[in-house]
Amino acid sequence: MAKSLRVGLWAIGLISAIILPLITALGFRAAFESHVYKSTASELEADLRFMTRGLKLENGLITLVPKTLPDPRFEEPLSGLYWQIVDDKSKTTVRSGSLVTFTIALPQDDLPLNIVHRHIVLGPDGTELMVLERRIPEGVKGKQSWRFAVAIERDLLERQVHAIMSDTMPVFILLGLGLLVLTFIQGQILLGPLNQASRALSLVHAGLQERLTSTVPSELDDFARDFDALLDASERQAREARERAADLAHSLRTPLAVLMARADEIEIAGLSAAAASIRDIVGGLEHRATRDLARAHIHGPILGRLVELPLAPIINQIANALARSSATENLTWDVQVDADHKVKLDQSDLTELIGSLLDNARKWAKSRIKIATICDPSRLRIIIDDDGPGIEPHLRRMAISRGQKFDAHLSGTGLGLSIAQEIIQAYGGSLELSDGVLGGLRVTLNLPHASIGLHGARST
Repeated sequence: MAKSLRVGLWAIGLISAIILPLITALGFRAAFESHVYKSTASELEADLRFMTRGLKLENGLITLVPKTLPDPRFEEPLSGLYWQIVDDKSKTTVRSGSLVTFTIALPQDDLPLNIVHRHIVLGPDGTELMVLERRIPEGVKGKQSWRFAVAIERDLLERQVHAIMSDTMPVFILLGLGLLVLTFIQGQILLGPLNQASRALSLVHAGLQERLTSTVPSELDDFARDFDALLDASERQAREARERAADLAHSLRTPLAVLMARADEIEIAGLSAAAASIRDIVGGLEHRATRDLARAHIHGPILGRLVELPLAPIINQIANALARSSATENLTWDVQVDADHKVKLDQSDLTELIGSLLDNARKWAKSRIKIATICDPSRLRIIIDDDGPGIEPHLRRMAISRGQKFDAHLSGTGLGLSIAQEIIQAYGGSLELSDGVLGGLRVTLNLPHASIGLHGARST
């Protein structure tokens, strides 16, 4: 399964855009909740101090002077903000107007005097209260004490937290979106060198530059050097292989010629069957040697070293040369090649390709040969028609098969089509045989044109 860096970066960015704002929101809520509780506790402590300063005892009754605390909610029924004073000895209770008739059930614990304690207890209607309590002694001897308590419903505090979270939620959403944007920018920056290297490789593949080293980012220098070294080694090995094949084919020519001469001598001596057998064997070897020599001359797509070649001059030159031959003086050559049509092939390969196909058409044409080019968005087609006998559909694959020799009695074209197939496949193209408009054979070459480059090319 192919792995995509872009998909991986987007996945990490998407997870970050969800997780980080969520963690930030939870942390912010915890911090703000702590702040709300602490600030509220400080306000309640201030209310406790105010209550102790306003305490007055008359005829055994506890009163506050002034009778209300500054916050009006202490007098609003069930407002959520309450105060209460309890006489430890008589259990006399004085409460705020907000408590109505409810008495806060303070824990029955032995609290130190003048120390503020915090409790969580149940309030009116079963609500939870945060209570701050302080015991104040009566007089110096401290024989009697009062329990001062102020309380607030926790629901009021939670509402504050919820309100601030609701107000800040768009901020966290924007944070997530910002992270996605940063992920996109980061992806463009991180993948930029790879994209640049890919474009440079396409230019090398298309023959617009020779090597990668000078055009890739510095982060990919080592890769570019290794890749260029691999290209150099590949070209060197291909060149050496072609040279060895050519040397071998040339070295066989002389022994084969000697064997053919010996076959003639054997035939003169009256051994016709043996001579024919020798000729068949030598003919096959000579055919293979000629084929390998022709293959050795195929340069193939040398990356970065191909130039755009206009088709019209090369096709016209070959057609004119063949037309001057005495064997084809009665043929009509109809060349309809657009001057703007270009391909990226080695010039010697293109000459060999067109030459072998036109020579093949010349051998079998009766009176006319037509050459035309058609340029599609993705390819350039070279179409060669003749008015010869053509090739039966079931024999066409044999005509271009590697290592096959197509005999004359099968309307074959011999080595030319096979070599043409070798050349065009080396450049990522294809060769097709079909019935022609002139009644003979149609040969169609499909090649990437110059503006497309050599995408999909494979050397043989």
